[in-house]
Amino acid sequence: MGANGSKNPPPSPYRWIVLGTFMATSIVAQMLWLTFSSLPPCGTAVLCATADNVTLLTAIYPLVFVMISIPTGMFIDLKGFRPSVLLGAVLLAVSGALRPFSTSFPLLLAIQGVGAVGQPFILNSISKLVRTWFPASEVATATGLGTLSIYIGLALGFGLTPVLAATWGTLGMFEAYGAFAVLAFVLFALAGREGPHPGAAGETTSLRAIFGMLRIRNVALLSALFFAGIGVFNSFATYVQPMLGARGVSADTAGELGGIMIIGGIAGALVISLIADRYHTLRRPLWVCVAVAVGLWALLGIGYGVVEESIVLLALGFFFMAALPLGLELSARSVSTSAEGAANAVVWEFSQVGGTIMIFSFDAVGLSMGWTVTFFLAAGISLAMLAAGLLLRTE
Repeated sequence: MGANGSKNPPPSPYRWIVLGTFMATSIVAQMLWLTFSSLPPCGTAVLCATADNVTLLTAIYPLVFVMISIPTGMFIDLKGFRPSVLLGAVLLAVSGALRPFSTSFPLLLAIQGVGAVGQPFILNSISKLVRTWFPASEVATATGLGTLSIYIGLALGFGLTPVLAATWGTLGMFEAYGAFAVLAFVLFALAGREGPHPGAAGETTSLRAIFGMLRIRNVALLSALFFAGIGVFNSFATYVQPMLGARGVSADTAGELGGIMIIGGIAGALVISLIADRYHTLRRPLWVCVAVAVGLWALLGIGYGVVEESIVLLALGFFFMAALPLGLELSARSVSTSAEGAANAVVWEFSQVGGTIMIFSFDAVGLSMGWTVTFFLAAGISLAMLAAGLLLRTE
């Protein structure tokens, strides 16, 4: 009811169009990021000349994210989600459009870095967009859809890149991705409007206040959860071949099983978010997701046939990856509406740091103790995540 006793107007159907155009920019961000992880080192003369450095083209995205995530969150809270996503989409479009014209590795790395700067402006805007456009009864679902776009982009980055490169050549694949990036920018520029809810922008948070958010129990706990959860996911994505190879899975099949996990994550991000909205709770679904993941990681360590492992990985993606949108929305609900971008930036910041540290940790354990042990390491980390999650306060 409004202040005068009248009913609040129903939410605008246009909110779904805005969310859809946002999802397009998010998908493109992941595709541009993972382009080089699925290509042979000598896909082009530029790459072949410095094959040992090609990993920098992928690593530059999380490295840049760590450096600018917090300032990006401050910008989002000050300006609102439209200017932020628009800026990110512009940078991704420029990066995607210029990559086919790279004549040297340093130039290609610099162009890739332009896209890396754009990514945090998009990912850190999810909660701001949702709370600006969607009613309280739909925020978990909308956040789940926004996060689902990340998983779709990951799947396309891993799966579509080698197909296009084999069909059109690496240069043709670059041109296609550049066209996708420009199209996503145009769509958002035309349709991505600022939302109708007041108080969505116009205030900013100081760096001191942002780091002071870690004194808020939920933000501190969620930062730890993101550190561990994204760290485990990134480690598995990086070492999927040796980890599953230790269970007798071939390299080609291991990549396919990794894709099955992402498909499960796409479904879980949507279904679990719908359940969270249906029962008006975020903590309980989060607990269930992490608790189930503990057992599934352990099952992978025990090892079965390819069919059984496919089922386990599908379920693991469904539950483990579905925790991400729940955590993002819970972090936004734990602070004022003027600091949602900053809160998302804090947990994303810890996720990228964890993603880097955990990769080295899993590598050390896998090489010294055997890659099978890393599944039980993932189960143990997930168990610690569950213990931390049980301390979260009600939203």
